[in-house]
Amino acid sequence: MGTLLKQVVGGLKEIPVEISRAYKDQKKAIGGRGPRLPDIVKMLQTTTSKERTFICIDALDECVPGHRAKLLGSLSQILQESPGTRIFVTGRPHIGPEIGRRLGGRVTSLSISPKRGDIVTYLHSKLEEDTTPDAMDSKLEADILKKIPEDISEMYAEATALGKLPRASANRYISRFLLVSLNVDAVLRETTIHRRRQKLSAMANGLGLGDAYGTTLGRINAQGGEKARLGMAALMWISHAERPLKVDELCHALAVEIGSPDLNSDNVPSISTLLACCQGLVVVDKESSTIRLVHFTLQEYLQAHPDLFGAAHSAMAETCLSYLNSPQVKVISAGLSLELQNTPFLEYSSLYWGVHAKRDLSDCSKQLALKLFGDCNNHMSTGILLKAQNPYRYGFYSIKNSLFGGLHCASFFGIVEIVAGLVEIEGCDINQMDCEGNTPLAWAARNGHGGAVKVLLGRDNINPNKPDNNDQTPLHHAAKRGHEGVVKILLGRGGVNPDKPDGWGKTPLYCAAGNGSEGVVKMLLGRDEVDPDKPDMFNRTPLSCAAFYGHEGVVTMLLKRDEVSPDEPDNDGQTPLWWASLKGRKGVVEILLERYEVDPDKPDNIGRTPLFIAACYGRKEVVKTLLARGVNPDKPNINGRTPFYNAAWNGREGVVKILLARDDVNPNKLDKDGKTPLDRASDKGHTGVIALLQPPESTAPSL
Repeated sequence: MGTLLKQVVGGLKEIPVEISRAYKDQKKAIGGRGPRLPDIVKMLQTTTSKERTFICIDALDECVPGHRAKLLGSLSQILQESPGTRIFVTGRPHIGPEIGRRLGGRVTSLSISPKRGDIVTYLHSKLEEDTTPDAMDSKLEADILKKIPEDISEMYAEATALGKLPRASANRYISRFLLVSLNVDAVLRETTIHRRRQKLSAMANGLGLGDAYGTTLGRINAQGGEKARLGMAALMWISHAERPLKVDELCHALAVEIGSPDLNSDNVPSISTLLACCQGLVVVDKESSTIRLVHFTLQEYLQAHPDLFGAAHSAMAETCLSYLNSPQVKVISAGLSLELQNTPFLEYSSLYWGVHAKRDLSDCSKQLALKLFGDCNNHMSTGILLKAQNPYRYGFYSIKNSLFGGLHCASFFGIVEIVAGLVEIEGCDINQMDCEGNTPLAWAARNGHGGAVKVLLGRDNINPNKPDNNDQTPLHHAAKRGHEGVVKILLGRGGVNPDKPDGWGKTPLYCAAGNGSEGVVKMLLGRDEVDPDKPDMFNRTPLSCAAFYGHEGVVTMLLKRDEVSPDEPDNDGQTPLWWASLKGRKGVVEILLERYEVDPDKPDNIGRTPLFIAACYGRKEVVKTLLARGVNPDKPNINGRTPFYNAAWNGREGVVKILLARDDVNPNKLDKDGKTPLDRASDKGHTGVIALLQPPESTAPSL
């Protein structure tokens, strides 16, 4: 989103005042810092609302799902403020429904497929890049341009007759184009005209996409010895890693000898060697410095053939643990000033060894894990792991003061077999708290590991209600992260308090309501001890929390309970409707307005009504919904500022237009400082709003 903002601003004649101000504010921070996503979205809303904007995003399907959701959500916010903006996205068909859902159904799709001319053009470009021109003549070149498009078409015609094509036609064309790429690369990899012609002829025998991958994998294994091992190991890591690997991370992972007491820097392969061993199936993404598979279909192929790598996760866990147990890493843990770039695989090993071990725990992994636990409290991997959970809280503690032991670590990753073994050791303190007060049970519950939770709850000396430093119990941690299975296990254990407030007065129900976990909310509402309207320290109820985050299902469930007050204000006088209006949760607003007890015009302690706050933040759809309910559109706050006034002040052109069309809105009303909406818009430089409010200049008649 930051890149989009940079491109949009680069196309403007001048940088908007809001963006210049934001840049200066961020620069004041220590060391300077980039704007956060909400700030970037707000700036994009400002810039795109001023001029017609086209946003193009290629290969959206290859974006990490979690990031894709945030990206589409941000684009949706931009469209709300700038309906004239147009977005063009390419991607595989399976993301179509997600795009439509997150962009509000305003989507038109078009299937794009390569024509024969596109393939020929692509082949020409590949031939121009031939690194062995001596192995090419004009006749062979002409045959390549003729045979590859024809053979690929025949293969797909035959596959259609046999019913072997993927279900989505767009996938078919993508696969077809990739097959062209793989085949021409296979031809150009040969070193003589004769061998190239042989390879070209072999394609007529029906090499499909899977066959092409299978053939290339066969070629990798045919290298023999270390090259074959290196090539297959690289494919295993890339296809099974928990996140994209940096080039240095992968190279150092491949250098580890499992169980070896030392790391040998001379055993680290170069990236050029690695790429050669993989025979074109992996590429380096230069922008992110990560290494990835040549195409998403290769990932699908490798997943469909798990026998290629044997016990992949077991081998990866053993590699990570061997790395962490090496003297080079332990030296860092001892506090010596050794730069972390000397151990580039340290972060991945620390964060994910347990993920791989949980999936497939070998005896070797178990022994290596126990060795690591021997000095877990002082180990650098502990600091990395904890700071990744919360850098602000755990960053205040040194590694030696973390109090995070082996049982904490095994429970964190949910490795049941190791947890079960550790709790049997004499003297094991099952309720030991780390520096933030988290017990092993809290970590297991927090991360949704039901198996580990069962093992820990099976011990007679376990305290299932032991709170952390914020008075949050294991049930709090599980409820606010939506771990239904763990919540069910905890509620089934006698002595667990299902309605205990934490240090901020938030109950497990409150936490689940804020997360939108309908299953957890249903379980908690089924307990007689749970008060569904219990407020936090600010007097905000679970309903207010669910309304704020827009969880319509939870809001509906809570409103079915007679004990829940649908219009209860908090300490600032802000009701669930007020919070839903602030965040633009139209669906929640509509649900709440169906209740007769809800006053749609109730102001907070400083006179801001739901309409006022929706207008202030540019929530156009909510503004329309509230106006349709008959609220007072011109009701001022304690400073004499109306919804229209604040919409103009904040540059909300869409809302300004809606309110300006009303006869019962005074666009020139003064506030207590004697300022008009136009004055405020002018002070802020909102040119779009200024143009709407300024009367047109009179034109003198020509003489």
